[in-house]
Amino acid sequence: MKKTPIHIIVIFIAIGLIVPFSFALQKDDDTPYKKGVKYFYQQKFEIAELLFQEELKNNPENALAYSYLGDIFLYKKRYDGALQLYIKALELNPKSAEDAFRIGQVFYYKKQPEESINYFQKAFSLNPQLKFTYYHIGLTYLMLLRDKEKTIESWEKFLAIAPEDPQYEKIKRVIELLRDPKFVLPPPGSDVSIEEALHLGGITLDEVQREAQDKKAGHETKKTKNKLEEIYRDDEL
Repeated sequence: MKKTPIHIIVIFIAIGLIVPFSFALQKDDDTPYKKGVKYFYQQKFEIAELLFQEELKNNPENALAYSYLGDIFLYKKRYDGALQLYIKALELNPKSAEDAFRIGQVFYYKKQPEESINYFQKAFSLNPQLKFTYYHIGLTYLMLLRDKEKTIESWEKFLAIAPEDPQYEKIKRVIELLRDPKFVLPPPGSDVSIEEALHLGGITLDEVQREAQDKKAGHETKKTKNKLEEIYRDDEL
């Protein structure tokens, strides 16, 4: 059984990635696990968390309970706890591409790019239908490693295998910007965000920095209003 991936977050000036997985409840819903699933989809996460924990006390081999609980921890940004839960879920169900993908997400949020990319690739190898993994691989190269060539390579593969994706044209335009030799990625810690640099469009870094200085007085919050990580978003969480 599969479930909706929660925090597939990626963007270019408003990118949000969501790929729903089907999950069917059985008629008998009086177990802690099934009640937890019901409350999970009602977004009553505190109750769902308690029910999944109860389920795991009674049935420590329930891989999906670990996975759902990991989703809740990820939603709460409890990354270390989420990571342990997803790893346990994957140990119990080694063919779960969704859990491998979620582990990649956690490593992304923990700013561990190599581990993140490895698990995104593992997710795709387990289930080639999870085409969006290559979007996230590109995003990791862009946001954490500042590697233009690998970003382009990953996103071109994504567009090749997912031409029907609603963000196709936006991602294609970002690739064109990254190919511009005048476009320089801001280094980590720069006052200029990657989102802003892409929004300004193929300008040299010196010009972007001057533009950013003009915006500093009272406009810091506006600079990061649109985040590159929201092209793809899961509306379930």
